[in-house]
Amino acid sequence: MMLQGVTYQGPALETPERLVGLPDDLFEILWQVNGFVAYAGGLHVRGMVDAPEWHSLESYRSGEMALHKLFSAVDERDCPFGQDFLGNQFVLRDGAVWKLRADTGEIRSLDVDLPHFLDEIRRDPIEYLELELLARYSDGAGMLKPGELVHTIPPLCMAGEQSKLALKTAPVSNTVLFLANFARQIENVSDGTEVNLQLFTPGPGPETIQ
Repeated sequence: MMLQGVTYQGPALETPERLVGLPDDLFEILWQVNGFVAYAGGLHVRGMVDAPEWHSLESYRSGEMALHKLFSAVDERDCPFGQDFLGNQFVLRDGAVWKLRADTGEIRSLDVDLPHFLDEIRRDPIEYLELELLARYSDGAGMLKPGELVHTIPPLCMAGEQSKLALKTAPVSNTVLFLANFARQIENVSDGTEVNLQLFTPGPGPETIQ
């Protein structure tokens, strides 16, 4: 598998037993490479590991961070195989890749299977993964570290011009929990409605980048 900008790779599996029950396409990929962070942090595909927790597919499928418990649009049968640098989630549902926008909780089909999803990213990662904000963060603070995501202030769905967003990093689990909490509060709220939000910090990270 050809990948660009790899910053983390999960430990190799000695046998395929831990992969039994996964969708076939994901089984084949994880048997080759047990998950990875690529495109300088732009794409994270989870692996079958016990640690680190942020890389554990099982943790986000059925453990404490199970996405179907955090986001109403995610079904228990979905396989949450990965995420982008902002914490938007990618799940496999009936053989197709679906993208969950984490700050709104909205989910949509990308109309591709997993191999074609990865092919589309390889062809044009900047366009397909919308990496402009990641490039802006990296220009100011350096490469995103494995186990961290970019946190936008305010959440992206509330922003006007992206150039005015403040960016910082936070641990994966903190960022996902923050976004899930935020998405629950704005669920079923119409555009333009004034809301009183109860926010919590997604956790420590480097200095904010303006």
